[in-house]
Amino acid sequence: MKYDLEYVLDSALDGVFIVASDRRLVLFNRACEELYDISREDVVDKACWKLSDFQQSCDSISERDGRISYGELGSKKERMVLTHKEGRQVWVETIYTPIFHKESEEIAYVMGVIKDITELKRAEDEKERLQKELITIRSELESKYDFSTIVGNSPQIIQALKLASQVAPQNTTVMLVGESGTGKELLAKAIHYNSPRASRPFVALNCSAFPDTLFESELFGYEKGAFTGADKSKPGKIALASGGTLFLDEVTSMSPTAQVKILRVIQEREYEPLGAVRSKNADIRIIAATNKELESLVNDGVFREDLYYRLFVYPIQLPPLRERMRDLPLLIETLLKKFHHAMGKSVQGVSSEAMEVLMGYSWPGNVRELQNVIERMMILSKGDRIEMSDLPGYLVDSARTRSRRSDSPSEFSDRISLEDSIHKYERGLILKALQKCDNNKTQAANLLGLSRSTFRYKLSKISPELSMRSRVGAESYRRKWK
Repeated sequence: MKYDLEYVLDSALDGVFIVASDRRLVLFNRACEELYDISREDVVDKACWKLSDFQQSCDSISERDGRISYGELGSKKERMVLTHKEGRQVWVETIYTPIFHKESEEIAYVMGVIKDITELKRAEDEKERLQKELITIRSELESKYDFSTIVGNSPQIIQALKLASQVAPQNTTVMLVGESGTGKELLAKAIHYNSPRASRPFVALNCSAFPDTLFESELFGYEKGAFTGADKSKPGKIALASGGTLFLDEVTSMSPTAQVKILRVIQEREYEPLGAVRSKNADIRIIAATNKELESLVNDGVFREDLYYRLFVYPIQLPPLRERMRDLPLLIETLLKKFHHAMGKSVQGVSSEAMEVLMGYSWPGNVRELQNVIERMMILSKGDRIEMSDLPGYLVDSARTRSRRSDSPSEFSDRISLEDSIHKYERGLILKALQKCDNNKTQAANLLGLSRSTFRYKLSKISPELSMRSRVGAESYRRKWK
């Protein structure tokens, strides 16, 4: 029997040894010697140290309870790197287990089992690396889509950011309204990554990208065998966004059938994949976006009124770039820095002539078009700033057309632009308010329902003199601007 036991232990791939309390090495199998190249002296030293540790724990338990119950004095683990006899380093884990004398109930032996955990350690290290990488990526995403990364200081964009930051912590459905290229998806991501759902997925679905026959399967997914060719189940966007945010872009492109189905998801918070026999929970937040006038589509019967009220809970209007041209220099500066890091080209700014052309253009493609133009100019630029020669031809042609129109008195001599009319009307109101309030800017701003900063900005557009802190009567300015 003893021979059989020694044969079994010597055949084991794991190292096994037993050390007595008097430092005798009772058992030391072949794996300990050959596989790990650990000496008998090291084994005895380590085992006796563990034996002493076990004995202290045993004494502590005995003093407290008087008797040690089965399993109360558990095994102890130790990890280390051992150098293989071929020079290869091997991670091992040794499990030390106390063996009690059957009569005295004192610890008589310590048994050690050495396992090769090199592959396990590599897997653990890889898991730790991936977890750190995930934390880094998540941190980068949160910083990338922070509200501060949405550039602009015009009143319109500030108002949009204010509304977005207020609704982000809630679970409220949000509707983003704005022309293509105004940054609706960027703002949707900022709302998501600043919400309690930030650790869960952000999934975008362009409702105009799929025909009606495919939209349902893309949104809800399908079960195996739901239709011909469905060889396996496929999760839809709702399942992929579980716990996170589903962004429905160009939501007005949905067909009447799709509108009914998405309405049920919003109302009941459940959905049915194609071919499924029971509904599934839809734990998602919905952010929708459109570049069309929803109310007119409802009036025309193109968009369901009940879905309109479900989606239009918290609307946020994103202004087109042409309505916030004061943000253009700041946007250009930000984009230059972005492409400087991406391309490794150092372009510090834009010449005054080129900036004049950029400021005069209407930007129908909004910020997306601006980004494409800046990227192109960065590639073409040979100096440290963008010149007229770097501008796309259509921008230069547009500037020339505007110049010819402004120089044509026969065509425009009897006209006044809408912008000039609004400016003249605003100027009259501001001057009257200043006159009524004895040139007190705070009172004049309150009278017009404006913040002091907005009032001072509009005042500076009329004349730099009016924005000075002088107490000259408003009547003189009114006469000056008659």
